[in-house]
Amino acid sequence: MTQTEHARRITLPSGLNSLTTLGVALREYLTPLGVGESWIYPLDLALCEAATNIILHGYADRPEASFEAVFSRDGDAVSVTLVDSGIPIPGDKIPPPDLDDALTLDQVMTGGRGLYLIYRCVDEVRYWQSDQGNHLMLTRRLPG
Repeated sequence: MTQTEHARRITLPSGLNSLTTLGVALREYLTPLGVGESWIYPLDLALCEAATNIILHGYADRPEASFEAVFSRDGDAVSVTLVDSGIPIPGDKIPPPDLDDALTLDQVMTGGRGLYLIYRCVDEVRYWQSDQGNHLMLTRRLPG
């Protein structure tokens, strides 16, 4: 694995208005890489869904809280890691890494659609907890 290049870190308030700022920051980070909107959009969708989960579920009653987004490139892939100190993702809500099978209607209706969407939009999803909080890393391989 190559050394992580061009890391950028931003801190955002835990409000839905932060989603616009997050999308703009993602595009600013990716501009020098020359990737098109059709490549950016799935990562942006997954990122905004993950941030929405932090805001609505992780920080449900903490409007004063904030979360971090760390943008990085490692060789042929771009990652965005969201770090928060909210309620962790329940283990039963984390989909298995192999999502080749379509969800049944019952599975879609019982929640978890956002996490399923996140997994479908990026190449790799990692979730862990540390002393700094909850970490959700979304990785997408660069085209070419």
